[in-house]
Amino acid sequence: MESASHPGGGDGTRAAARRIAVVGGGFGGVAAAVMLRRAGHRDVTVFERGERVGGVWHHNTYPGAACDIPSHLYELSFAPNPGWSRRYAPQAEIQAYLEDVARRHGVLDRIRTGTEVRRADWDEARAVWVLDTTAGPHEAEVLLTACGQLSTPSVPPLPGLDSFAGPAFHTARWRHDVDLTAKRVAVVGTGCSAIQVVPAIQPAVARLDVYQRSPGWTFPKQDFAYKERTKRLFARFPVLQRLDRAAVFAFQDLGAAAMTRHRWLLRPFRAVARRQIEQAIADPELRRKVTPRDEVGCKRIMLTDEWYPTLTRPNVELVDDRIAAVTPSGIRTADGTERPADVLVLATGFQTHGFVAPMEITGAGGRTLAQEWAGVPRAYYGLTVPGFPNLFLIYGPNTNGGTGSVVSTIEAGLTHVIAALAALDRAGARRIEVRRQAADAFDRELREALSATVWHTGCTNWYVDEHGNDPNQWPWLWSTYRRRTARLAPGAYALDAAPAPDLEPAPAPAGR
Repeated sequence: MESASHPGGGDGTRAAARRIAVVGGGFGGVAAAVMLRRAGHRDVTVFERGERVGGVWHHNTYPGAACDIPSHLYELSFAPNPGWSRRYAPQAEIQAYLEDVARRHGVLDRIRTGTEVRRADWDEARAVWVLDTTAGPHEAEVLLTACGQLSTPSVPPLPGLDSFAGPAFHTARWRHDVDLTAKRVAVVGTGCSAIQVVPAIQPAVARLDVYQRSPGWTFPKQDFAYKERTKRLFARFPVLQRLDRAAVFAFQDLGAAAMTRHRWLLRPFRAVARRQIEQAIADPELRRKVTPRDEVGCKRIMLTDEWYPTLTRPNVELVDDRIAAVTPSGIRTADGTERPADVLVLATGFQTHGFVAPMEITGAGGRTLAQEWAGVPRAYYGLTVPGFPNLFLIYGPNTNGGTGSVVSTIEAGLTHVIAALAALDRAGARRIEVRRQAADAFDRELREALSATVWHTGCTNWYVDEHGNDPNQWPWLWSTYRRRTARLAPGAYALDAAPAPDLEPAPAPAGR
């Protein structure tokens, strides 16, 4: 075995002609295809189970769906878009942007839409990944998973849910054939999707009951439409867009500092959040309902200008009593009150601890990734796992955060992948795997840092499981993640030469 101790990428190393498979056609998959191509890797196939490129931005089409990161940071650094219509881009625009990036960078024909990868098995003898897809088997020497963490809807086990007589659906599976005009609508949940969809549908419905389990802190979004003159300036002087991007990144890093090592910085954030409630809501009972009792940032912070004003509308009621049961005609709460509803909307978020769901991955020795994790996903910088050679998790465990753009995180992770592939080329090897000692040392450092963060101050959030394990959050600055993943740490990875795989030439991907 040889130690991979050289920094990767940018050294003129010629990329080997190896086959690379990527699972997921959202930001991670599109970025992987483009960045790998730019690094000289031409044989890349991306599998996307949806009918179009876009990932969550293809599937989440509920009214009001938009990003909560400013557009100039929620874009790929190598594909700036001066034409965003708003400070915070809406769903359809983001989906169209991803398709445009894939087309302009020549990778759209490498993306197989409508194709799900059900499992991936490592063939030790030939050093290849064998993929079982809905379009047939596929083999590749390197496998990247870019499945997205928030892709599988979470449906709460509400008693009687199946008995509801009207339309009932999750925000991620919005029923556009259901007309909400003059209907009585019940929305379960007050998280990130609810604060967008509730203001969007409120003017059209007759009655809107919003069921809250616990409130979360919000900050002003300060969204606005870009003037045509402003967009022309961004196009003519790209440095202006880069400066805006850098300023947003710096502010997000300040937020990361406040939630991790420098918690005293949360005081001004808390003051802003309280002020937003006081300015929008005069009724003391409604103020009580929406004011969290936990620390700012313990739950995911939400950005909105419309949530609190919407809750004051005469056709809206915020219900904070526990749901006892769903009935055929509405929802009954623990106090015995039953509120009628024609339509039930579940704004209840996503299953958050899968990372590669619903795919099953089996590594060296027949050990599955689920067995390796034993309920607590762990990965070296969220990217690699001992016992799983040539596998890279894009946006894997502990690469989330209370602030920051997942797009920046994805690009940093892919920079690490490209460095690892460059190390393979320099060594003339076919197999790269993070050493367990390096992975364990990183995990100990990570867990110790997490214990002092705001996410472990006692609230119930989706980051931390019922046993106190947090497989989601990054406990340092985002600039730290970018710096640490830029190259391979000396001794972190092991390389070895394996027999050349017996692969047939890959046919051109069919379908888009």
